[in-house]
Amino acid sequence: MSKVTTSPQVEEEINRDWHPNYVKYTEMIVSHPNYEGLPFERDKITGRVKWVAAGKSAKGQIRQAWWDKKCAELGIPIQKGCYAIAARAIHPTKLHVCQCCGKELSIYYIYPAKTTIKKLQSAIPAYRALGSIKQSDYSIFDIINQFCKTQGELDFISIMLDLTPGMNKKQLCESIFAKYKDGDDHKRLSPGVMSNPPDRYEGFHSDGICCREKSDKGRNPDNMKTYTQDRRAYENWADGDYNLANRLMGEFQKDENLYECPKCHEMKRMTADHIGPISLGFCHSMYFAPLCTSCNSAKNNRFTYEDVQFLLKKEKEGFNVISWHAKYIWDLLKGMITDDISAKRASSLMSEYHQNVLFILSVIYKETGEDYLKRFLHPEFSLWDYRFENFHPFHLENLQVLRKPLESKNKRKNQERYIRVAFESLEEFLEKDNRRHEIHFEDGQPEIDEIIIAINDGDYMGADQCLDMVLNNFANDLVSKKWSA
Repeated sequence: MSKVTTSPQVEEEINRDWHPNYVKYTEMIVSHPNYEGLPFERDKITGRVKWVAAGKSAKGQIRQAWWDKKCAELGIPIQKGCYAIAARAIHPTKLHVCQCCGKELSIYYIYPAKTTIKKLQSAIPAYRALGSIKQSDYSIFDIINQFCKTQGELDFISIMLDLTPGMNKKQLCESIFAKYKDGDDHKRLSPGVMSNPPDRYEGFHSDGICCREKSDKGRNPDNMKTYTQDRRAYENWADGDYNLANRLMGEFQKDENLYECPKCHEMKRMTADHIGPISLGFCHSMYFAPLCTSCNSAKNNRFTYEDVQFLLKKEKEGFNVISWHAKYIWDLLKGMITDDISAKRASSLMSEYHQNVLFILSVIYKETGEDYLKRFLHPEFSLWDYRFENFHPFHLENLQVLRKPLESKNKRKNQERYIRVAFESLEEFLEKDNRRHEIHFEDGQPEIDEIIIAINDGDYMGADQCLDMVLNNFANDLVSKKWSA
């Protein structure tokens, strides 16, 4: 019989000390009728409940079947996030106890994210007076009830969370809970504990946000900063070594030194600005320029004449700067950009072109599935990890790149996320009503139908030729109609 192995992280969790409050919590959970039929075992030495089961193990598969059945009982479709919804629905107290420190925290998304804490402290003097605090110290409701002294402070929170201002404390708390409790906007509020069924018995990580960074070495703040992932690159189907670019973005984020911003000339921390914006179809590559956060945001999805000169120089050196689907319009425009005004006009055309490309890909995905389009993705970039020496945001020419193979579990997770986000973005694109530009194509248009017919016939080469013709013709039409307008 083969031996089932667990990851070092799981082994560490199993063997480390359990806070007495956590021991009581596990006993309460396994004896609660909400988990009837979900089997568990006890450690022969300690007598503690064996809380963790590897998902692919025989015990993990039994747990998986139980959660599938529970979702069916609750009327929850089996899809992304379904088990987390079920875990929150059946939890008897809605409060989880941290294995490390024994602190009790809500399972709902009611704790401010780190960036949210900074915004709240900037606007609420009584909260700012606390100084440095942890996410787990105060829920958003604690902050509202204990520290908000004026209606203006309540309205600040309302506006920040996309709610209507003018509510009193009770109304605001109720509105926040109704809208955000299940993580509809996880960028602003966080749960007291992350969900993790079926690996953990009741479906939640053993550590709360109070201790997760300390107990999980992979989530150490300094380590996390090097693992920045630019989701936009996946959403925009950008070419380029995304692991290399993501890690380099992490170096910018990790650097806490202040520099003079090239744009506003203020002393600030630098962020990585894509010289060729991925939202216009450029590659997610390591071609970054340093800009402060506000100047980077203000630049938005545009490039300058100086950016174009840099990109053309890289092309002459043999480097690829543009994604396969945007090369059609880039090749038409790049020779016509002579100053910042024409660069701005080209940015707008490339943005409009790119929105239509995403529409075409979305329709193809809707009608044919993943197989054909997967050929344009590059999961092989997940095979490698990167570290750097001699990093300086203004002297990337001196950067030394250290490359090493990724271990199989991380590789698989990176590949799965990359592919999942790419296709999720196409699925969501068709549902958008507020696109920035006019869509020139329609679902069922003959040119797109030809591509779909070829794909469904298994003629991928023919589909490639049809897609090439559609994109090339659209680029020519767009430029001829709007370049001089």
